[in-house]
Amino acid sequence: MQLVQFVHHGATRCGFVEGDGDDATVVELDWSLRDALVLLTAGQGERITEARNGRVKLSDVVLLPPVTPSSRIFCIGINYLDHQQESMDVFLATVPKAPVVFMKDLSSIAGPFDQLDLPSSLSVEFDWEAELGVVIGAPARNISEEDSWDVVAGYTVVNDVSVRDRQVRHVQWTLGKNAPASTPIGPGIVDRDTVGIKPDIEVTCRVNGVVKQNAFTRDLIFDIPRLISEISQVTPLLPGDIIVSGTAAGVGFKRNPPEFLREGDVVEVEIAGVGKISNTVRTEC
Repeated sequence: MQLVQFVHHGATRCGFVEGDGDDATVVELDWSLRDALVLLTAGQGERITEARNGRVKLSDVVLLPPVTPSSRIFCIGINYLDHQQESMDVFLATVPKAPVVFMKDLSSIAGPFDQLDLPSSLSVEFDWEAELGVVIGAPARNISEEDSWDVVAGYTVVNDVSVRDRQVRHVQWTLGKNAPASTPIGPGIVDRDTVGIKPDIEVTCRVNGVVKQNAFTRDLIFDIPRLISEISQVTPLLPGDIIVSGTAAGVGFKRNPPEFLREGDVVEVEIAGVGKISNTVRTEC
């Protein structure tokens, strides 16, 4: 099942996608996205499918990022060895001994197919980062790694767009990671049972059709159970929270010469079995 959040005729709804291609439709639900995540995680997916409230063509809706008003976005830095090695002169000189965690505000989130307004007045160093997002569907406090899969509702696609000059200027990364509406997420949330636990899936980033990043989630330094357990020891994870698991080598600022997103660029992030997001960049704004 792929849960989506969308706008149709001016109203925001939650639903799930049926079919593929031009025949794809969205089944509208009476449930909110948060409630649907809770049901999925509790193994009550049939209650979701029973709560149908109409059907619309997928092509007739605008997909929103799959976040709730209370979602928190926990991001993991330097979580692929090859990315640690390519950026060791700027960020961490050695492999981290614990997850590097920072947060994104909801104001930094964009839709899966939105135009990305990345103003050159702010920076000319906007960079791509393809990442798997892990969506939480049950409260978790001090949860063990062994029990961590019990709180996962599903997975989504994230492009953790970074403002590199702002990021390297500050010891903390907050200002470099929170440009308004700069981080697209979506197109929806594919449930845990469809993708599986301990997913070993391909993550790819393309800019104007050219592959910039390509990795598999088996190469994460800290796997998903470790991330969930580590965060939950400090703050309770709640339904709708997303853990963005880290990016691999191939980011723009470490290329020779460096590459950054420019006016008219089309940046895509695709994760096998989860989905693809695509965004056109506008810098003259």
